[in-house]
Amino acid sequence: MAKLIKSLLIIAFGTIIIAFGVINFSVTSNLASGGLTGISLILYHMFGIGTGASTLVLNIPLLIIYYRHSGKKAFLLTVYGVACLSGFLQLFEMMGPFMPDLTNDMVLAAVGFGAAIGVGTGIILKQEGTTGGVIVVTKLVKEKFGVPVAKTMLYTDAVIIGASLLLFIDVKDFFYSLIAIFVASQTLTKVQEGFLSGYKVLIFSDKYEEIAKAIQVDLYRGVTYIQGMGAYTKTERKILMVIVGKKQLVPLKQIVNAIDDHSFVSVSHTYETLGEGFTTPPRLDAESPPKV
Repeated sequence: MAKLIKSLLIIAFGTIIIAFGVINFSVTSNLASGGLTGISLILYHMFGIGTGASTLVLNIPLLIIYYRHSGKKAFLLTVYGVACLSGFLQLFEMMGPFMPDLTNDMVLAAVGFGAAIGVGTGIILKQEGTTGGVIVVTKLVKEKFGVPVAKTMLYTDAVIIGASLLLFIDVKDFFYSLIAIFVASQTLTKVQEGFLSGYKVLIFSDKYEEIAKAIQVDLYRGVTYIQGMGAYTKTERKILMVIVGKKQLVPLKQIVNAIDDHSFVSVSHTYETLGEGFTTPPRLDAESPPKV
């Protein structure tokens, strides 16, 4: 029960961030958006319909359809997310914008709007919740026709942004809106994948023992041996795998090159790195470096 309450509070917090961004950046600075938020903004600017009310009404038919194609937990969390978003949009509309007029600094408005949408949506998705809208549509389209979620979302956003350009924004605001959407996508990715990124490095060298020892001593990083075999030579060899932070990547390359300049090194990005030495302090009193 405590875990569920925590999840509900976090989802509510995510909708607060989204609602704040819509009212304080998008509405006041005439920025368009994709998804159901974009349709709500069109209705607001064309007919004066509040974004909170339109968000709720537009989601009702989608929720009815979604009910038949989703699990009970996913459906209830979506209903909760829609209710929270609609409620907080109405609340911020009643309270009025907190941010100063940013029409003379549209870059700041676009970045603020995009960051609010990305952070808020990312927080909600990490709790397995949604705020309905286009996310519901993309899931249904994928289930029925096998179209990837990203492609459906891209097409729907393009249509809604295009409609916004024809109905209430000019070309200048259109390009600022694209900046906001780009910032939102990048921020969403970071929130979902984590900010504590690092690198996974695979090292192929006959001097693997010497390199492993140098990494442990100089970088205080654990090293894992992976047993491999060359496809052509059929020769068995050990491959070193090590996870390092951004600041340690260059020193690692220097260590490997100094010991064996004929080695082969493969570096791949890890979006989130958890555990000892990254999210928790290394055990300095341990007899050996943290194991990977």
